[in-house]
Amino acid sequence: MSKRLSRVALIALILLLFIAVFFLMRYVQNLLYSDVRINLTEVVTQNKDVVTSKLKVEVNNLDNVSKQLTDRLSQEGSADGNALKSAFLSYIRENPDPGLFIADGAGNAYFTDGSSVSVAGRKYFRLALEGVQNISDKTISRITGEEMFAISVPMYFKNQIIGTIQKQYTPEEMYNLCSLSLFSDQGSMYIINSQGYILIGSEQEEYNKESDNYFRSLYQKGNQEASRKLEQGIKNEQAGFMETTEDGERIFSAYTPVEEIHDWYLISSIPTSAVSPNANMVVKMFYVILCVVVGVLGVIMFVFLAYKNRQQANLRRIAFVDTVTGGNTFNKFTVDLQAALAANPEHPGYLMTFDVDNFKYVNNYYGFDVGDKILRHIYDKMAEQMKPGESLARISGDHFIVLLQEAAPERLNGMLKASMENDQGVMLYYTAGVYEIADPDESISLMVDKASAAAQVNKGMMRKEIAFYSVQFDEQMIESEQLKRSVEQALTNDEIVPFFQPKVNINTREIVGAEVLARWITREGRLRSPAEFIPLCEKTGLITELDMIIFEKTLAFLRMNLDEKVPCVPISINFSRLHLLDDGFFDKITRRIHQYNIPPELIEIELTESAIFDNHEIISEFTNQLHQYGLQISMDDFGSGYSSLNMLKDIPIDVLKIDRAFLEETSDSKKQRVILSAIAHMAKRLDIRVVVEGVETIENVNLMKEFGCYIAQGYYFAKPMDEESFGKIYKEGIL
Repeated sequence: MSKRLSRVALIALILLLFIAVFFLMRYVQNLLYSDVRINLTEVVTQNKDVVTSKLKVEVNNLDNVSKQLTDRLSQEGSADGNALKSAFLSYIRENPDPGLFIADGAGNAYFTDGSSVSVAGRKYFRLALEGVQNISDKTISRITGEEMFAISVPMYFKNQIIGTIQKQYTPEEMYNLCSLSLFSDQGSMYIINSQGYILIGSEQEEYNKESDNYFRSLYQKGNQEASRKLEQGIKNEQAGFMETTEDGERIFSAYTPVEEIHDWYLISSIPTSAVSPNANMVVKMFYVILCVVVGVLGVIMFVFLAYKNRQQANLRRIAFVDTVTGGNTFNKFTVDLQAALAANPEHPGYLMTFDVDNFKYVNNYYGFDVGDKILRHIYDKMAEQMKPGESLARISGDHFIVLLQEAAPERLNGMLKASMENDQGVMLYYTAGVYEIADPDESISLMVDKASAAAQVNKGMMRKEIAFYSVQFDEQMIESEQLKRSVEQALTNDEIVPFFQPKVNINTREIVGAEVLARWITREGRLRSPAEFIPLCEKTGLITELDMIIFEKTLAFLRMNLDEKVPCVPISINFSRLHLLDDGFFDKITRRIHQYNIPPELIEIELTESAIFDNHEIISEFTNQLHQYGLQISMDDFGSGYSSLNMLKDIPIDVLKIDRAFLEETSDSKKQRVILSAIAHMAKRLDIRVVVEGVETIENVNLMKEFGCYIAQGYYFAKPMDEESFGKIYKEGIL
């Protein structure tokens, strides 16, 4: 009994000693940290003054240039745009400085090489035009396309602001102006704006304004309170001090607004390891010694338990942890589902299965490593949205299953949408089906099959809703399968034929081109609507075979007319986005063109705007190949909802087909006219031809003439027609 008491007393004494030393060391550390806080606050104030002084010199120098230009204008007696530009170029010849440029009151900027752009929308220009000397955030030069900073000051003439003068700085130049050594380079310095975006930092010379946010960085590293405190302090333009942790290390930071610079804030940070390394070492040694003393007493007891727990954890991980996602396996999901059904048989919930459309192409194109990362991303994003009592697992490959307590369509669409975008830049589309569990005693495999059956209804469709299982699904699947077999038979029996709709010059009524469309004429001579079979072909993948059949018939039509010495004009051919997943698609096209000996300039490859938008990188490479071969590229449905002017910059489009919606009379007709005018003007400047679709009335034609669009396609001139009918007017060349 006494031995037991002694052992307890010894353990208690060790624990008391541990606690005493711990609090003593904490007290010493707090004294050290208090001194650091005072010193760091002084340092950041000094740094601010140094940075402000350097930048003020640059602003003053630019202001002196502004005054010299004003003097020249005073001598000329004029301050209009031409006089301003002339005075600036004269000054540059005497004082060469490629970084300078001026802007008149309308925002027209003139550079030292004589070039000009508009900077009317730039914030630094607007502030200077209001009389505020300022330094911009990091922005993109409209001349070089490279990142830059700009110092901007107003120019006065007869006490009126007539324009601004700016000097450009590269990120490296601005970094050199603002960078300071802090605690023998062990500390770090950042300059941020009021939104928290890093403009300049000592740890690297370049930052991405869209992603490098100091507030967000603190928050993501577990310093949520510090992030909120800093954001509030900057919002109130107050100086302050904060403590954070990064990778387990404590960091002291002081921050202050740079009053002389619009919307700039200086942050200086120092790790505790750089403050007093010797004192920290002593503290750590005491901690180590004490931990060793206490640890030895518990080692023997814990070794066996740790070994046993490790073995159990390994077995559990093998059975229940997915090696790809790090989440649940289907075995673990089955166990959780059984437990959930037993605990709540009256409200068993819903099963949702989903998979990534054409995921095999992701693996083939990007590699399995990227594919695995995407699967982990999907799992993590879905897991973030799980509620208590819900469960998630990867079944196999790209197939996932979810147990849900609530299955409102809005929630399900939101869950899937959250994981569509990823760091690998691959746009994902899902096929999902939901089964409401009606009988908790039903076999789990049957439940999964029903959810999967619902998903199969929408398989392969690009725009789809999440499908909920019902008994009608079996009937619909039978009908769909019958239609699929009919389409396959139609392809075999040569019932899919090309129809042609002319593109017409509205001034001369000359045929300048045509679009070929697929039509289904049955053996009984009945014309079936494209709406009956095109969506099914897209869904089942038959569209790729159908497209190639229409393509080959079009080539044959062109070959026939070339042999008859008919002056041929280009024909545009639609291709589904599914072709873009085929690495051999380009070779298939060119091989057939070569086989029929068709001049490439007579073929126009037509892709929808949404296909280009969703497959930007693939399309960019593909269109370059087409152009090198001599083919033309047309963007269909431009302005239908996905427009991105960047696409016109990055992808060499030859023809824009403007969506018919711009011709329709609506409450926003005035805005539509402005947009149509802008598109026509932009296309002309970019040397892109414009074709207006859906032209059905003389009013549509007059609207086209008003905005300089002269190629029309629509029922006003001609409906899509069979090859024989089109062949006659194709030879005549005029309607």
